[in-house]
Amino acid sequence: MSSIQNMSMRLNQLSGQLTAAAQSGGMSEVGMIVSELSQIQAELQSAQAGVTPETSSAVRQELVNCRMVLHGMMNAVQEIRTAIAEQYRQVLGENKTVFEQMDETAQQSEYAEAYQHRQLFQQMDQVSQQLHQLDGSMLDAGYQMERGQVAGDSLNGAVTIEGLTSGTDNNGSMS
Repeated sequence: MSSIQNMSMRLNQLSGQLTAAAQSGGMSEVGMIVSELSQIQAELQSAQAGVTPETSSAVRQELVNCRMVLHGMMNAVQEIRTAIAEQYRQVLGENKTVFEQMDETAQQSEYAEAYQHRQLFQQMDQVSQQLHQLDGSMLDAGYQMERGQVAGDSLNGAVTIEGLTSGTDNNGSMS
């Protein structure tokens, strides 16, 4: 199994864990998900270094599969954030302004449930940022692999031409 396939499996697992964490309000689980996404980001960079023109087509397809999972996770995070924000507003009602003016200790002691919702919402923001970063990195990696594949293909059997130079005329423009 390639490292990208492994990433895809782990992303699927994280997607399930994300949904479970949101339903249970498990903030420590969300922190673990953020950490795992960071690890996957680092593994993507090392996996990208080992890709050859011969393997890049299959790896690019695996990256597409990973990105599909990421997009599902992004949608889930958005839904979770919306639900948490609604719960936060419901718990506070007309006390929202008062709550937001309190220091963190007072918020935690006087409005513990709202405080937890806000903390979970902030963690979901972190997850969302990680997902978007990882998605961008995978998109970049796929693009670089595709460019490497095209460059590799165009060099197969090519003859190099030596001695070609570009000159400039006296005005400094290309001739």
